[in-house]
Amino acid sequence: MFYFPFPHSENRIMSKAIPTVNQGNKNRKSKCIPVILAVGLFLAACTTQKDLLYLQGLNSAGEELPLQLPGDYLIQEQDILYIRLLSYNQEFNNLLDISETGTYAIGEGYLYINGYQVNDSGYVEVPFIGQVPVLGTTVEEARKRITRKAQEFIKDPVVIVKLLSFKFTILGEVKVPGTYQNYNKQLTVLEAIGMAGDITDLGNRKDILVVRRTPDSIRTFHLNLLNKDILASEAFFVQPNDVIYVKPTHNRIIRINIPTLSFIFASLSTVLLVLNYFK
Repeated sequence: MFYFPFPHSENRIMSKAIPTVNQGNKNRKSKCIPVILAVGLFLAACTTQKDLLYLQGLNSAGEELPLQLPGDYLIQEQDILYIRLLSYNQEFNNLLDISETGTYAIGEGYLYINGYQVNDSGYVEVPFIGQVPVLGTTVEEARKRITRKAQEFIKDPVVIVKLLSFKFTILGEVKVPGTYQNYNKQLTVLEAIGMAGDITDLGNRKDILVVRRTPDSIRTFHLNLLNKDILASEAFFVQPNDVIYVKPTHNRIIRINIPTLSFIFASLSTVLLVLNYFK
């Protein structure tokens, strides 16, 4: 007995086989989706070396760059001044209890607590000579004013004035954020960041915000620490009461949400496997 293949039967067999192959391709593609998303998330969260290097573009052989020195700070309300008033009369020095020997024995903390604060009217109260207007003046101008006032009561007075309230605040993506005290006359933004332990790997070095208070306004500056041009910026030198904010990079947001995204990807993979199993 002879059997002849029927065309319609062969077509039915082929039609059943083709969907099986297509279904396998779909399964493989669906399994690749979570992997692709995970790889994309990993790449987005990476930080390159170029994003961490300060002052890029400097000549390796060395170069001379312009530097904009800060203007003299103008005294504001609530500033605290260290004022030492001396004369050639040792009895007068002992009366004020600010002799040179006593000063060296006293720590900086004591000098800060016992400094002279500028009141809201812009005056500082100095023992024995009274109030002296110092608001809006430089420290040197304040010293001269106090000296002229002291000459009315003391012969050949010697006056020393320093700014004790040179503090700044640094926030954001630094290792030790907080408020810091500076006892030097000048302080750069790089030194200020160094005092805070440097910027973390998730800090945006391309956009450092500096908020500066002036006698009549608030000014803001944006610094790119990766660019050597910040050396010529007006905000490169920190002023008293500056607030420095280091913004986070987009990687910071991604890394914070990695646990949530990982859970979503795992759930998605499970759902896809279950759906494929029942198809």
